[in-house]
Parts: sequence; C-alpha cells; structure tokens
Amino acid sequence: MQVSDANRLGIGCMRNCVDDLLILRRFDLCGRPDRAPVIRSVIWSPPAPGWIKVNTDGAALSSPGVGGCEGVFHNCRAFVKGCFAVPLGQVFVFEAELLPASMTINFAW
Repeated sequence: MQVSDANRLGIGCMRNCVDDLLILRRFDLCGRPDRAPVIRSVIWSPPAPGWIKVNTDGAALSSPGVGGCEGVFHNCRAFVKGCFAVPLGQVFVFEAELLPASMTINFAW
C-alpha cells in the first residue's frame, strides 16, 4: 500500500493553510479542506432611550486553556459609555463565555 492509497482511507480534514497544502503535495496526496464557514449578516441595534446595552464575549484557546473576556456598554445613540477586557487565566470554554455576564452585572452596579 502506498501513501496515496491510504489517502482514500482517511477521514480527517486539513486546515486551510499553505503549510498543510505543501505537506500534502510533497506526498502526492489530495487535500480535504474544511468547508467554508457560513457568513451571516448581523445588524446591531441601539437600546431604547434611557437604557444601556452591553455586548460581551469570552474565549479560551482550548478547554481548559488561557482565556479572556470583554464587554462594551452603549447608550441609545450608540455612543460607547464604557468597556472592559479581563484576562481569565486557565478556564474552560463555557466559563470564558459565562464569566462576562456576571462581570457585566458587577460593573453595572
């Protein structure tokens, strides 16, 4: 069995990067690139007058891994009223996504 024959047995996908492509070509293999992500249009709308809207996000490199979170406060005219960015250290992915919500409540009080 040659390397090119084993290519048909594989189930994994290559990352969409030049390095992976060069390695595959070196062994005369076909690449199976990941599917392109679905692009969706998202429209942000400001809050009602007298209200403040906060947009938060958190992420971790792996689970557990080094993570961080951030948030931005906007008024009804879409002006930034405040923001925060916090390193979280070693966290699980779900912690990195949930911690900004609790931090937002603390910052808002």
